[in-house]
Amino acid sequence: MYRIAIVRKNQPVDRRASAGEAELSIIVRDLLRTEGRTITDGDEAILARMASDACRMADADGFAALELGDVSLTVRPKVGTSDR
Repeated sequence: MYRIAIVRKNQPVDRRASAGEAELSIIVRDLLRTEGRTITDGDEAILARMASDACRMADADGFAALELGDVSLTVRPKVGTSDR
């Protein structure tokens, strides 16, 4: 499980949870779409890799961050899975 914080300029932080890489990939894809970006089939593999890398980094370092244009996203292991 991962804790996610989505930050948009001049808006409150949107806090979410993700069970794993696949769910995080969906969140990232949906964020990009809400920002007006078109996601192609070729983008899906890149987004899956980004989510996988973010989860691994969060597990190893206690924190990962992604910048998606005007939106930033942080990923941390859920309390109970890590104390970081």
